Formats: sequence, structure tokens, C-alpha cells
Amino acid sequence: MAAFFSKFDLHTHSNASDGALSPTQLVQRAYKKGITHLALTDHDCVDGINEAKEAAKGLLTLIEGAELSTLFNNEQIHIVGLFLDTQAPALKEYLKNQKIKRIERAVAIGEKLERQGFKNAYEECKKRAAPGASITRGNYARYIVEMGRAQSADEAFSVYLKKGKSCYVKTQWPDVSVAVKAILESNGVPVLAHPRRYQMTNTKLRELIEYFKSCGGVAMEVGSSQMSPSDRDFIAKLCEKYSLLASLGSDFHVEGAYRELGYNLIIPDFVKKVWEHPLAKPYNFPKENS
Repeated sequence: MAAFFSKFDLHTHSNASDGALSPTQLVQRAYKKGITHLALTDHDCVDGINEAKEAAKGLLTLIEGAELSTLFNNEQIHIVGLFLDTQAPALKEYLKNQKIKRIERAVAIGEKLERQGFKNAYEECKKRAAPGASITRGNYARYIVEMGRAQSADEAFSVYLKKGKSCYVKTQWPDVSVAVKAILESNGVPVLAHPRRYQMTNTKLRELIEYFKSCGGVAMEVGSSQMSPSDRDFIAKLCEKYSLLASLGSDFHVEGAYRELGYNLIIPDFVKKVWEHPLAKPYNFPKENS
């Protein structure tokens, strides 16, 4: 079967957080891949939005977004906000607090990496990122690969950065409800990101979805570049069961296998799509996404 490429990609990253490309480069790549509607959803920041919007003029529709780090039952959960008012006081306050937490975590990870033989790890990652960018585990993963200590970012996570590994740092992120509230108060749509990627049983996943919904959550990512057809169908049925809208996104950070912009982003016909939400109307999504 030929690969499917969606015209919409509503979960991507630039070097304003831990993506490899600048916002301008990301937009240009998306345009070349046939994307018509692109959401920039950097980790706990909107610093790349203005550059991306400028680059998108005449090429594609840029959607203001962010991916917020939260906790549910002591597990890190990501909530994407789409169609955000980036100047909203609620969002600004949330991101200000997150930036402090991210800096503290990044410094702590860097210190642990130094004990593993990576000299000046935090400063080296800052040099490689955009000015003022949030340094995340993704930045460190690419640095570890660059230093020849892992073959891929996934291996770097598995060996050093995942929970339980030598350089993991636990962070007390806000509860899911706090992020959802900030997104709603910023005229945005809260989306539960990549639900199949969390290390939890189906029962625990349902508990997360029910809690997310009870907090005011609106949508969930169904289309994901690395999702199997059976997982996609399972998540779509949960979307339908809990009356959530379906979203889609590659979670693109850097060029690599099976996580390309628009790649494999499929949503079954029986679920309602996030671009049918009233807040999406100004972005003029076409009815067909193929």
C-alpha cells in the first residue's frame, strides 16, 4: 500500500523548543510536502509562532499551538493546545511557570550527563538550539547521538533519558486540569496528544481520557505517524465513545523514518474532526484532507 500523506499536520516542533529546524525551515518543508494547514506546537512555548506565521504567508495556513507538559497519576502527559490566542494572560502565565521548571530540569539533566562523561552538556545543547529555546530531552538526545554515544535519538532515550535511566530527572509538572484550563481560557482547543505512546494499560488509558474529558478536554490525537492501523481504530473508537473530536499530527522534530510531516496521518470517517470545531472556522480548512 502506498504511503498516505495528509494535507493537515497539527502537531510539530521547531528549534524554539527541541525541533531541528527553525520555524521558517519547518514551514518551507511542510509546504514542499504538500501541507496546507500546519500547527506549530513547541514544548511549553510559543516563541516560534511569529516567525512561522511570517514564513507561512502565501504558502500555507499556520495554526498557533503549544504542547504543554502535565501529570496524571504521576505519569507525564502532553496536552496540545490548538487555535490559541498566544497573547492570552492565562497562557502567558502558564508558559512562564513552565519555563522555570524546564530550565531547572534541563540543568539537572546536564549535570547527570556530565557524570556520564558528557562535558558541559547543558551549555553545548544551548549552543545548538535557537536563542532562548527550551532545552528538552529531545535536545539532549540529539547531542548524545552527535557525541557518538548512541546511534539514534530513540537509543539515547532508552540508554540515558527515559524514566528509570541514569540521566532521567523527574519534574513536578502541573496537573492535566491546569493545562486544559489555561488552553480553554486562551480561546484554544485542548487535545490529548499521542495517547498510545503512554506506558499504561487500556484501563489506565480510559481513566486518563475520562479525566481529561471531565477537565474540559475537547479532542484527542487519532492520526499519528507511527501508529498502527489497529491502534488508530482503537483510539478512534475511544474518541467516539467519549464524544471527543479527533486530531492528527506527526510530532515532527527532525527528518527520520516514519515521522515525516503529514505521513500516515489518517482519521477514520466515523469520528468528528477537530477542524470542525467552531474555533477552527477562521483557518478555512477544506472538507477534503487528501
